Amino acid sequence: MDTRAISADTYKAILVTAGDAHKDLALQFGLLAKISKDEQDYILKAEQLVNLMMQYSDEDIDAIFVEEPLSREDFLTALKTIYTNLKAL
Repeated sequence: MDTRAISADTYKAILVTAGDAHKDLALQFGLLAKISKDEQDYILKAEQLVNLMMQYSDEDIDAIFVEEPLSREDFLTALKTIYTNLKAL
């Protein structure tokens, strides 16, 4: 699925929120769309990814950012916001 096929509400809830935190975080969720069948599958996979990322070590967090990684606190705050947004969809 292409990210252009995602509804405006879902796009904002996930990709815009992730992008506001860091472009590399948005990239992770953008890539997730490519392996999703449809929007509902994407939302389910995004929730699973958030839950997985919440368990990341500092090294795991650093590994997903090309430049200037988010602090652990900012990373977790962004994930919590995305999770809250997902639950509101």
